[in-house]
Amino acid sequence: MTASRDDAALGRLGLRRGTTGTTSLWSRAAVVVIALVAMVSSLAFAVVASRDALDTIGHESGPQVVATADLYFALSDADTQVATAILLGETDPDATEAAAREYARLRGDIAASLLEAHRLAGAAATQRDTIESIMTYYGEYEQLAAEALLQSEQAAYTEGQVPEAVLEAYRAASDLMQGWILPQAYNLTLENGTIVREAHDEAQSAIRFGIPAVALAGAAALAALIWLQVYFAQTFRRLLSPALLVATAVTGLYLYTGVVVLDAERDALAEAKTDGFDAALSLERAKAISNSLHADQIRFLLDPERADVYEQTYFDKAQQLVYVEAGNLEEYAASLEGAPSDTGLVAVGLDGSASGDDALAAYTALIRADAAMRASDAPPSERLATVVAAIADYEAALKDLSGRHLDLFADAIGEGESAIADFAFLLPAALVSLAVFTFSGIVPRLRELS
Repeated sequence: MTASRDDAALGRLGLRRGTTGTTSLWSRAAVVVIALVAMVSSLAFAVVASRDALDTIGHESGPQVVATADLYFALSDADTQVATAILLGETDPDATEAAAREYARLRGDIAASLLEAHRLAGAAATQRDTIESIMTYYGEYEQLAAEALLQSEQAAYTEGQVPEAVLEAYRAASDLMQGWILPQAYNLTLENGTIVREAHDEAQSAIRFGIPAVALAGAAALAALIWLQVYFAQTFRRLLSPALLVATAVTGLYLYTGVVVLDAERDALAEAKTDGFDAALSLERAKAISNSLHADQIRFLLDPERADVYEQTYFDKAQQLVYVEAGNLEEYAASLEGAPSDTGLVAVGLDGSASGDDALAAYTALIRADAAMRASDAPPSERLATVVAAIADYEAALKDLSGRHLDLFADAIGEGESAIADFAFLLPAALVSLAVFTFSGIVPRLRELS
């Protein structure tokens, strides 16, 4: 009797027991499932891309870039210490010994940095080949530098009176460093920087696709679930299906949370890349170039025969740090000193903050001290002392600014990882729970139609 009444009710709605009603219900359920899968898949795609980018920028190529920038600095500083020890000779034994000790310390730092860079390179063949080439050339440099230092010690000369044989030995070492080792170290930094940029751009593209895709698929899933509820209410005289109600609530929650998390990831990646990584990398390069500037000052005093070459090299590097219109170093110093504050001086990594202003002021003081050093007729050690304090102040200002951006970088990576960690873990659980609740609402109705 009950079955007859149910059949009559189904008949009034244009349905009957068997395949017709079942097919209609399965078709509506399929629409719901497809929309839910599309929403969760879009979320998963964007989340995985963001997580991979955070790994690359924060823990793989990002740290490797900073490590290779430090390697460039250490290599340049090593050559600076060798040049200093050779320049001073026997005039200031304490200073000469201090330079030799610093060179010995730097050798250990360079070896450790090369091994760490090789480890971080992982399976990247290009980076590993470049690092191994640097290792080979640096081994040759150490032999040439040791020969130059030994000849310098045996020659027993006063500062500025470096014998030609010692100069020739140092030139061989320095030319290897300047012509082969440092360019390869710089290229290594650029290679890893390219990997970081590509990872960031791919993640941002995935998020740009993911946010509207999640929104559209989520809206479709909500509409399909509501449509299924209405169908149940009309067909089976059920006001609400509790299981479908829960599925609708969970879908809405994940739709909202997913869009919010992806938007947060987009901001975190942008901050980590632009305000953190890019600025810190620029400042690490500035530190390395600045140290190389100091090496050119020492070589200018050490090797009068090549003084013009080292002065031009100094000028070229200075233009990389802060560019002003000038044809030579003398014009550069005058233009930098007299430039009005609104000329828009652009320095590598200087960001317009108070710390950036301090670094730019310290750089201007360094160029002023360099001009005084070149104009002086005092002994080399006195001329060198003119710039040592200025470059120390400038490097300290750069270090402070670089540290600030590295902190921003670390904070942004941490925020991005925190936002995505739990959410990425819950995505499979969300898909399973949505499927369970959806089918929990459908199965009883299928029984009524069977």
